[in-house]
Amino acid sequence: MRSTVLLAALAVLLSAAAFAQEKAAPPAKVAGAWQTTLEMEVGNASIVLTFAQDAEKLTGTYAGRYGKYPLVGTVTGNKLDFVVTINAEGTETQMHFIGEIDAAGAALKGTANLGGMGDAGWYAKRVPEKNAAS
Repeated sequence: MRSTVLLAALAVLLSAAAFAQEKAAPPAKVAGAWQTTLEMEVGNASIVLTFAQDAEKLTGTYAGRYGKYPLVGTVTGNKLDFVVTINAEGTETQMHFIGEIDAAGAALKGTANLGGMGDAGWYAKRVPEKNAAS
């Protein structure tokens, strides 16, 4: 009985240590430019997301059909969450993106709520640095 209690206590401690280690994982590095495709019911749109990152804080720009707009968000582990407000044909629209980066750090994918324009899936490939400025 005593060994069962000790094993149970050890299991709880190991679980707590694993959880603490998981919570302490540094944020994925997403800084840079990303060629992005939005998959909407009405068709696909091509945009460029450019991220600047300070630990978990995410800033940057969204550039697409309606111009270039600032974005803000966070990166936690391999997950990112950001918001951008654009002006689409005279209507201010807030878009909320949620996604994650792959293990290689070369691709992003997720979902987006595009405000009054509906929902979308999205995926992105990192633009190599030498091409990011062009």
